[in-house]
Amino acid sequence: MTVPTGADAEPGVVGIVHVEPEEARILVSLADQLQALLAEALESPIDDDSAVRRVLPDAYRHEPELADEWRRLSRRGLVDRKIGFARTLSRALAPVADEGIARSVPLSTDAALDWVRGIGDLRLVIADRMGIIVDGDNGTFGEPGLRDVYDWLAWMQDGLVQVLESSEGSAEAGA
Repeated sequence: MTVPTGADAEPGVVGIVHVEPEEARILVSLADQLQALLAEALESPIDDDSAVRRVLPDAYRHEPELADEWRRLSRRGLVDRKIGFARTLSRALAPVADEGIARSVPLSTDAALDWVRGIGDLRLVIADRMGIIVDGDNGTFGEPGLRDVYDWLAWMQDGLVQVLESSEGSAEAGA
């Protein structure tokens, strides 16, 4: 991941992510699964899936009436936004996955923020599936390789945050 600067920078681009086809396939698959999981959550008023409860937590944990009202008024918008974050990720990476050719994907600030948010939601779901309660736990179960995916997503998310922080610092220095 790089931060374009000076003559190399395209207008509106804060970072470039170099993506291999297999990485793109994994991310597109995960993002598509997240979109489906969230869409299903809208169909049911009850969150039977602990991963959904983690991605869509109650706004008022100790006040059930307020939590129900918040869910009723805000849930669709929140789910739509989270589906949008995952969709941004899958749309940007689908060409790399489909063509099977490594490519650099330029990111605007908005796209990078969507990637950070979408990857964060993916990490919450994977953490739930592995039994990770807080960051740093090893979890109690999970498919082989799932921990590697979780850690890889953390690395990617951290790199994106650094790109955003760097671009913010550059914008402030230029002001």
